[in-house]
Amino acid sequence: MATAFVWGLVLGWWDVNGHEPTAVDLALHLGALPLALIGGFFLLRGFIDHLLVLQPVAVPAGAAKLDEGPVASTRRHRAAAECGLSLGLLDAWMLTPGGRSGAELWAAVGAGEGPRPSARLVDEAGFPVFVAEVEGLDVEGLAERLQVGLPAQEAWLASDEVLRSLALLDGVLRGALQRIAGLAARPGLQLRCICLLPAHWDAAHFPWLHSWLQRTYFAGFAPGRCELSLVPAADDAAALRQVDDICVALNREPDAERLVLLASAVSTLDARVLAGWAARGRLAPTGHPDRRVPGEGGVALLLASPVQALRLAGGPRAPVQLGRLAMGRTGQATGAGGRSLNPLVREVLAAWQLDGAQLTALVGDGGQHASQPIEVLEALAAAGSRLDPLVDCLATGRVVGSASPAGGLAALACAASRALASGGPVLCLGNQDDSPRAALLVRPLAVPPPGQPPSP
Repeated sequence: MATAFVWGLVLGWWDVNGHEPTAVDLALHLGALPLALIGGFFLLRGFIDHLLVLQPVAVPAGAAKLDEGPVASTRRHRAAAECGLSLGLLDAWMLTPGGRSGAELWAAVGAGEGPRPSARLVDEAGFPVFVAEVEGLDVEGLAERLQVGLPAQEAWLASDEVLRSLALLDGVLRGALQRIAGLAARPGLQLRCICLLPAHWDAAHFPWLHSWLQRTYFAGFAPGRCELSLVPAADDAAALRQVDDICVALNREPDAERLVLLASAVSTLDARVLAGWAARGRLAPTGHPDRRVPGEGGVALLLASPVQALRLAGGPRAPVQLGRLAMGRTGQATGAGGRSLNPLVREVLAAWQLDGAQLTALVGDGGQHASQPIEVLEALAAAGSRLDPLVDCLATGRVVGSASPAGGLAALACAASRALASGGPVLCLGNQDDSPRAALLVRPLAVPPPGQPPSP
């Protein structure tokens, strides 16, 4: 096609100008020129592929000696054993622009719902900003309850970012605590609640916020049976990494009566936040939401070891099994082309001895960037997946917007809901904006028949 196109242009040009080509003209224009164009294309493509190939990390000559000692050997054996660990997800609660459950969020993404122009937020030119907003939040009611605080906190609490985030957190915590109240009757059951907060929040306010959350939501627990922690997280991948850390911690004592409630609520619908995004060129332009879209959402996950999850099975939701997280290393390429996701997908599939053809769905936290779906689809193709990109692959960021770190947990909750609906493994990917890439597998946790004891 390239040769025919060049020939058509050259012959047409000669005909219009009445030129009579010589033998040299024929050789150069009809032979050498098409070959040069085609050869230049393959040279450029090979050069680009060479730049995108992951370069091996050079290992210093003395590095091998560091693993000779018994401590290093024990560390290697522990790391190898922990690769096959998994985590039980007992229940999930969410409050997002797409709905209050994973099924509702899946349906919203599939229906093509997306950001809408805000009625109160405008950009520098005065045009409405496209946002993903949760409607019906009782922000005023929460603000009244927060008045019992310290005077020094009033300016910080008056911001829309904090008020809406705490209103979202209120919505998911109240639902989660209703379920936990029934489980807390078990003697000896320990609960740890971890609240993931945006990394840019001022940590000087955390002690007051910790005290307010403790007396508002966890005052009913007996002393010593509930531990509350506030943890800053920079992005969605950090939230998924927190899930993986909980997996390792709970599996070190799989028979212990311990539950972990991992919650996060974030709202970026604040004029100050949007001004910062606009200054860094990350705010989606009016009418073209192909960059970062302000969003919000609240998510709470009730986690336990697989053994404990099977013991507590029988509630309103069947337990789900979460595999270990595979995460892109620092400095790894994360551009379009799937090369950063390919090794992660292969790693999580190999951990469960599955192939891509056995996947029933894919849920990612990606948003409006055109490169993100391309990255995901090329990774699936490399893994041999047979998923329908329009039906089985959804990006929750298209509905939730950019709401790190809650966006990663929302994608995970949606993947768990889809795993229960499909009865098979679902791949959950983290490729939101410029955050590190992450991947993990989700599948239903097999519940033993009545009378049969659970096994790890």
